[in-house]
Amino acid sequence: MKILQVLPYFCFGGAEIMCENLTRAQLALGQDVTVVCLYNRPTPISRRMEQAGVRILWLDKQPGLDLSMVPKLRRVFRQERPHVVHTHLDVIKYAAAAAHMEKIPCCVHTVHSVADKEAEGRIQKWINNAYFRLGWSLPVGLSREVRGSIAEFYGLEKEKIPMIPNGIDLSRCRPKDSYGLGQTVNLVHVGRFDVPKNHEGLLRAFQKLHSRDGRWRLTLVGDGDLRPAMEELARELDILRWVDFCGMRQDVYPYLQQADIFILPSLYEGNPMTIIEAMGTGLPIVASRVGGIPDMLEDGKTGLLVPCQVDAICAACETLAGDENLRQDLGQQARRDSVRFSAQSMARQYCEVYEARLKG
Repeated sequence: MKILQVLPYFCFGGAEIMCENLTRAQLALGQDVTVVCLYNRPTPISRRMEQAGVRILWLDKQPGLDLSMVPKLRRVFRQERPHVVHTHLDVIKYAAAAAHMEKIPCCVHTVHSVADKEAEGRIQKWINNAYFRLGWSLPVGLSREVRGSIAEFYGLEKEKIPMIPNGIDLSRCRPKDSYGLGQTVNLVHVGRFDVPKNHEGLLRAFQKLHSRDGRWRLTLVGDGDLRPAMEELARELDILRWVDFCGMRQDVYPYLQQADIFILPSLYEGNPMTIIEAMGTGLPIVASRVGGIPDMLEDGKTGLLVPCQVDAICAACETLAGDENLRQDLGQQARRDSVRFSAQSMARQYCEVYEARLKG
């Protein structure tokens, strides 16, 4: 089966890492996979993929709405003749139309967050709705909540929307070998500096934790437009000396392995890759009860799920800091449960969706 994965670019985000993991796992299954990037912006992720032998085509998109993408994609599809075009994020508005014009038999779109958040603006909603209803593209949800949001937002039958959770290469994880605390309590967060990740709430919760107990330290792995504002907030809260802004890192696993607690207090989520990475590491996890996270973590068994509020975040962190047995039990059970989110399983499930679509 010949598959084209199409996305805007390889920035540091869950959709991009998911696409990398899916592409490499599908190649390992013997599929013929090529990635198409609209923007000509090589990144550490794209370079890592190319070093692994993944073929990437660059289309040199201009900022904003660029209608030249439709004919450019048509030319790519005409030359490549894929059986499947699999789109991510907002490339659907160009790629699904181009795939329909070129009579590509299967077009699939992964919805990476709740539907109303991913389709920003009425025009994008109208375009997506038209493609889904006309059968030009099949939406796939990452979790029960995401699938439900697709059905409600676009007026589709939920039972006809596939649900496939994200997956990672679990062999890259570095399992924790100790759950004791040293002189510090190390929190780690991995994610882009963007509104949904709620860095402001995290910093305010950390300020309260640190004011009660000076052992706390916070490591923030990632980058994004809001990073300067969050650095300034850390200064205003007088916690900057205890917060490490690491920037984007190709390999997050050393940071996870060295941490005591993983924290993700997001305002909304789809099926966050960072949760899976923390699970595969065996970290005890504190996460907000939003989006697909409750499908990934069982409260009190594989993590602690909390409301997205400063006091609730603090209470969960303090509970874990005070109980080594609880940290170990949650972390080790999360690691055992992480097998549900392997890249191999994700790739097989997507291939089954493609095959059913091609037969249908």
